[in-house]
This record gives sequence, C-alpha cells and structure tokens, in this order.
Amino acid sequence: MSKPRSLLDTKNSFGWLSIGLHWFATFAIILLWFVGQSIASQSVEQIDVRRSLHITIGLIVWLPLVARLAWRYKSGHPRVNGQTLLEHRLAKAAHYVMLFVLMIMLLSGPLMAWAMPDRSSLSEFAFAFHSNAAKALAVLVVLHSLAALKHLMFHEDETVARIFLPRKDDAQDEE
Repeated sequence: MSKPRSLLDTKNSFGWLSIGLHWFATFAIILLWFVGQSIASQSVEQIDVRRSLHITIGLIVWLPLVARLAWRYKSGHPRVNGQTLLEHRLAKAAHYVMLFVLMIMLLSGPLMAWAMPDRSSLSEFAFAFHSNAAKALAVLVVLHSLAALKHLMFHEDETVARIFLPRKDDAQDEE
C-alpha cells in the first residue's frame, strides 16, 4: 500500500503546504509586478487609482508571502533524487537570494506607502529599494523559470514535477 502524499516537506519532497505557498506567491508576485509596472503608464487621474490597487493587493497577500518566507526558512530545501551536493547548494542559494529580494519588497512596500504622504527622504529611500528589488526579482523569476525549463527539457530528474505534487513514495519518510 502506498503512503499518502504529505502536507509537510520531507527530505526529498515538497509537501502540499510548500507547493501551495509557492504557487500562491508566484501568482501574487506576477500580479503585483504587472499592476506596479502599470502605475507610471497611467494618466495623472489614474495613477492614484492604480497605486491604490497595487497597495490593496499587496496588503491582501502580505501575510501569506511572509508565511512563505518563514516556512521555507523553517523547512529547508528538499533535495532532488540524484542531485549532487554542489547542485543542491547552488539551487538553495539561488532560492534564498530570490526570497531575500522578496523580503526587501515586503518591507519596503509598506514603508513607502506609510511615508508617502510626507514625501520625505524615507519615502524616496523606500521607493528606490522597492523599485530596484522589483527589477531584481523580475530577473530572478525569469532565471528561475528558465532553470526549471532546462531541467524539464534536458535532465531526467524530478525538479519540475516536485513543485506540482509531493512524492507518494516519500511521504512520511521523516520518522
């Protein structure tokens, strides 16, 4: 009898919690990026409306994104079967860089919004961090996606499959 798929991560597999948080973060970040990038292209009358939309979405997804960061820090990174230690460490480092940039955005966004009415140097500082982190995160997401495609097309490993379904045979292997 096969074991059920796990809610939590195991040593070789992401669990449903990690998978759900990953895809939630993916869609939230893409949505926020497109709405944020559209602010500058709006008419003067629409800039505040679009900025308010960006802030509202950001407030709605803030806590789940923080949960994503905390969960990944707590649970670590399951290792792909057949992956060398060096490959695992490089992949883990790349993920932590992406999550660090996301953390900068999660801190600088609210700071910028709260300091915005004053138009202070704090607001400008937060805006610079937020906009540069958005650009860096966009580049990192593209690289992350290309790396996943590389694994899908050129490697015979489970790198891509494991972010869609936990491994059945690996569930509850942490005894």
